[in-house]
Amino acid sequence: MAFSSIVDSTSLAYPCVLAPERYDPRRKLAVGIDSILLGDVVQGIRKTVSHSSGCNGESFILLDTSDAREGIVISDKQPVNEIGSAKKIAEPGDVMISRLRPYLRQVAYVDSNIPYLGNLKILCSTEFFVLRSKDKKCIAFLVPFLLSSQVQNVLVAAQEGGHHPRFDEATLLNIPIPASWMKRREEISKIVRKAIRLYRESSQNIKELINEAERSS
Repeated sequence: MAFSSIVDSTSLAYPCVLAPERYDPRRKLAVGIDSILLGDVVQGIRKTVSHSSGCNGESFILLDTSDAREGIVISDKQPVNEIGSAKKIAEPGDVMISRLRPYLRQVAYVDSNIPYLGNLKILCSTEFFVLRSKDKKCIAFLVPFLLSSQVQNVLVAAQEGGHHPRFDEATLLNIPIPASWMKRREEISKIVRKAIRLYRESSQNIKELINEAERSS
């Protein structure tokens, strides 16, 4: 792996990280004029619940990393009322992105029409970074941006670790969003939300036809 410069010992990442991949120049995108860092638009949600903390008999929709793909929550899971390991809390309007194996493109906008959701809470794997809007405006526009090749290349280069390499939250939140994309925030968010709504409708139509076929046999 080639680097454009030598990192001085005083510039090592806290706490004196020596892993060479931490200083790969491909981890950073050029900051353009008027671009805004992702971390200025969203905050990372870290609140978790666990079996030991008690779920008070509540039911939840539980999402694993495999339930997020290409911008959509792909899940038809029934609610559960027990969890094992700690889970993060997500809400409709959030964006989830798996920090594990970015090449799987496990990014999704959390919509309010997830099957069986209703008024239930959403719990998800701690392998997700859960992003929530800082200004209450829709952040669905981030989904195609996070799935773009330039961002995906940064996340791949930022992976650290041997057995299950992951990228860190700081790398994600320091990705610059071009001003041109920010200006189209509302327009793109509407398109993403419409696309997800159409996906839900088509999935429901297929499910109903399958049920009809089973009743006719």
